[in-house]
Amino acid sequence: MSKVIISTDSPADVPAEIRERFGIRVIPLHIVMGENCYEDGVNITTADLFAFYEKTGLLPKTSAVSIAEYEDFFKELTADGSAVVHLSFTAKLSSTHQNARLAAEAFDNVYVVDSKSLTTGITLLCIKAAEMAAAGCDAPTIAHEMEYKREKVVTTFILDKLEFLHKGGRCSGVAALGANILGIKPSIVMRDGELVVGKKYRGKSEACELQYVRDLLAQYAGQIDTDRIILCHTEGVSDAQLKVLQKEIHKTLKFKEYITCGVGCTITAHCGEKTFSIEFMLR
Repeated sequence: MSKVIISTDSPADVPAEIRERFGIRVIPLHIVMGENCYEDGVNITTADLFAFYEKTGLLPKTSAVSIAEYEDFFKELTADGSAVVHLSFTAKLSSTHQNARLAAEAFDNVYVVDSKSLTTGITLLCIKAAEMAAAGCDAPTIAHEMEYKREKVVTTFILDKLEFLHKGGRCSGVAALGANILGIKPSIVMRDGELVVGKKYRGKSEACELQYVRDLLAQYAGQIDTDRIILCHTEGVSDAQLKVLQKEIHKTLKFKEYITCGVGCTITAHCGEKTFSIEFMLR
């Protein structure tokens, strides 16, 4: 049986330690700032995004991986006879999935699955897939299981400001709220691969984040897979606040593994500063 490699797109925000531990391979989306184009996670940082925005007032733009880039990526991964299961950024927010599917047609051992998720919700799927690969499952079996597992991923986040997501136009519910109406800090929910507005919070960021955590854990009480939980964030969420939030989670549920990580350029370009998220899976 051939080795199975798990791969994904950079908006999965897979932490470096998780990439190394599970052998997950990542292909970068593109970040466009003015006339310059960069590779997410390769030659640009989130600090660069905010510096560009402060200087120009313009949002950085994101661009999908091309079919040709996917073909080169899959060719490299399968060169030694390995099979690939690629968990793509949600098809409803990007053409990455379609491009990956088209590129995979040139290979008989590459399987592309729409994660219907973003950021570390995809990371959770990648870990589950890598664990199956390590247990000896073949690529078709893993791909089929991921189509089931993706429905078990809870992907939500809370915004500090609406400006970036409002201007980016990726969530119609946020557009309806306006740029920063009444200081609302909405939670955004990934539902069937697209973003919708969830519960709305008002007040200081730290208090809103804490209540968001409490509400989310209460909503899914008794259903949560306690293997691992991921706390991810864009710039501006302090280490001290992350410790407070993790402590709050630990009061309710004892997870086997807590992962804390920053969010990369693709997601940051649409969410802005002080965006916080917890990602977990249901049983």
